[in-house]
Amino acid sequence: GRISRLPADPANPAAYLPGETLAQGFRAMNMQARMLRDEIMGLSDIACGDGRCLVSQTDYVEGSKLLDLQYGPPEPVCHSQGNLNALCYHPTRRSWLAVKPDTNELVEFRPGEAERVLVNLPDLERDQEAVPVTLVYEPATDAVLISLFSGELHSDPARKGFDFADKAGQVIRVWPDSGRIELLIADLQLPTGLAVDAKGNVLVLELCDSLQQPLTADWNGEVLHGGFTRFSGRLLCCDLQNGEVTVLARGLDTPSNLCLVEGAVVVSEGMGLVGRLLPAPDGNAVALEGRLRRVVL
Repeated sequence: GRISRLPADPANPAAYLPGETLAQGFRAMNMQARMLRDEIMGLSDIACGDGRCLVSQTDYVEGSKLLDLQYGPPEPVCHSQGNLNALCYHPTRRSWLAVKPDTNELVEFRPGEAERVLVNLPDLERDQEAVPVTLVYEPATDAVLISLFSGELHSDPARKGFDFADKAGQVIRVWPDSGRIELLIADLQLPTGLAVDAKGNVLVLELCDSLQQPLTADWNGEVLHGGFTRFSGRLLCCDLQNGEVTVLARGLDTPSNLCLVEGAVVVSEGMGLVGRLLPAPDGNAVALEGRLRRVVL
């Protein structure tokens, strides 16, 4: 895993200069053997607050942690176990909040203190686990918004790796102090990244539109989707006031994170084993690569 900084291009406000590596060599683990899907666990999110920037890292071997970018190389300031999949700073609580998909928890960190579980997220409608993926702070309510990917149904052994309920994902609002949960957006297809714009609209990514072709134990490099249908993700803008949903982008390749910049959204794409051959929409095979896409608002 690697942490990079991409400087803005002074000659083109819509572009970035080649990345500068801040740190590298972090453990990344492919979960194919256990999940039969092309998923990578490792560095997961960056959040800034209280004058510092922290990075969340999932590490099932040496323990997960939050890394402080003010040090070179980045140093761990908080420790955990399991999957730390997203991170945000809560200015009122003056603490760092994270979600853990493997235990369905909203947890809180303060440097020098032990991790604290704030909320245990309940199962969804068909008794599948919630599987929280991303969280963002919502200034208007002092709550956090959390995307729920939804877990496997485990109803058919023959569908292991891609046995998910269709459009079962959600975005919920959670108040960390009381644990109160409110459903905001339903019927999403495997939602991942979240952001709240200046008008209070929620931007949300859908990883893909369907699941197919898991990577079983005997997979030997064949051109397969690997669980998630590639090049079928979307970026949505949800107006919470009138209930309108606008599709801002289609055909994204397993989009995972997004961030707001002036007049646009930057989306990260390309989850999985770099270089693995994927079936492209035009019928050709293309090598998997990570990329950033700028979507103008």
